Amino acid sequence: MNTDATLLGCTSMVLWKKRISEAVRLVSRAGFDTIEIWADHLFRTEENPAEIRAILDKTGIRCTVHCPIIDVNICSMNRVMAETSLELYLRSLELAKELHSLIFVFHAGNLFSVFDPLPEYWKKLERALLRVLEANSSETLVVVENMEVDKPQEVVKTGEDLIRLLELCASWETGICWDLTHLLSTENNIGFLETIPRVDHVHLSDCLYHEGKPAHKHLRIGEGNLDLSRLLQQPAGRKARILSLETVMIDPGLDDLILERKKITELL
Repeated sequence: MNTDATLLGCTSMVLWKKRISEAVRLVSRAGFDTIEIWADHLFRTEENPAEIRAILDKTGIRCTVHCPIIDVNICSMNRVMAETSLELYLRSLELAKELHSLIFVFHAGNLFSVFDPLPEYWKKLERALLRVLEANSSETLVVVENMEVDKPQEVVKTGEDLIRLLELCASWETGICWDLTHLLSTENNIGFLETIPRVDHVHLSDCLYHEGKPAHKHLRIGEGNLDLSRLLQQPAGRKARILSLETVMIDPGLDDLILERKKITELL
């Protein structure tokens, strides 16, 4: 991965217990270039986006925005749930514009059960993504994230799934967010990268997985068995604009963030 071109970031999920304003300052002090602000996080803290924008400007930190994920489903068979979820996505997209976000991460909804009709799911997903793309009035790039391959209710999980979705919206510029831990294994990740046409954004964390056993995802770097160094040197991933740390840590401090950033730079 070309570190001269790739911005190193940290998601606010890592700093969930803190206010966004505090998280931005910590990420800056730890030496990161960007912070990914989760819409759910900002909805919870109810901070003023203009004030967050001022802190971003003062610290020199750029940002990305992640769509809401808590109790939402844009592809729900419940019409009210689907429409309400989409409204939250659109509200988050407006936040991305206010914050001058480089990227907006889009989750592709899910099935309620494996008995939901797949053709209806795909119709709902196409309509929702088109609504978001049409509403995007800024230079923020909308990227679709690959979901967790071990969850039967998730649909957009493979490279082929992402290509199918992007082809439905081919007249719009839409990118890809590559989440390594969602694919469980090094081999799955390599197969994914060999399939997709581009990577714009990376969610980086480790995964501990053995066939036939439950996976432990979003681990700190080095705590799983993904070959992260090999994966981050794959040609398809080397051109990613932003690489964001997305690990689960319990109220991490500055030293924790500095250590994780050091691990990332060593991998690259």
